[in-house]
Amino acid sequence: MKITFLGTSHGVQAPGRYCQSMLVDTENGGYIIDAGAPVMDCLLRMGYSLGKLKAVFITHMHSDHIEGIFGLLSRPCGYFKEMDFDVYFPETEGMDSVQRFLRAEGNDGCGRVRMHRMEQGEVYRDRWTAVSAYPTGHLKNRPAYGYLLEAEGKKLYISGDLDRNIDYPRFLEEEAVDAFVVECAHFPAENLAARLQHCKARRVIVIHVWPEGQYDVLRALAGMLPCKMEFPDDGDCLTI
Repeated sequence: MKITFLGTSHGVQAPGRYCQSMLVDTENGGYIIDAGAPVMDCLLRMGYSLGKLKAVFITHMHSDHIEGIFGLLSRPCGYFKEMDFDVYFPETEGMDSVQRFLRAEGNDGCGRVRMHRMEQGEVYRDRWTAVSAYPTGHLKNRPAYGYLLEAEGKKLYISGDLDRNIDYPRFLEEEAVDAFVVECAHFPAENLAARLQHCKARRVIVIHVWPEGQYDVLRALAGMLPCKMEFPDDGDCLTI
């Protein structure tokens, strides 16, 4: 399992960083979590085999996690006909808005992009990969999720955006996962480091950091944590 960071910024683009998006690639398929970056452009520039893409999962409907979805979903019908994948949205209103946009631009609904409204629990499974959604309190009265991906004997958890109490699932403190991608924009870096003292993930990968000075704080604290902490840039690819 490999994870390529298409975008690692926080609520807006930063110099050298797109908004949040990740490609999780396995031998048998690719899975995108969030689409804040210009996903289609990123895939083309990295020479990715577009027919490998199996599914896209959105953590929540803030623009920094969704604005690249329009270019990704409008291309398969007219141009890249090898693309055939499913998209999972956390709420109906957001999914309907995307569908209306595609109809407004004359997309004829070729059937190679299928949209779904998902809820917590297992949301996707194919022969090789399972994806489960865990709710967070980031939006308080609207749905937001993190995702656990299991493939090739590995477990990867991606937090999505969290609330001020850093409400990632308790199972990360009870069982080992191979990697944990976590944000650090909605709480102080010191608070995240304190919470991670109890985390059993083998690797903690920090993205979506704001303000930028929190990177320095996290790097200074990394040596005191029981897990390895990493800070990828856009375009970085990590093997899990």
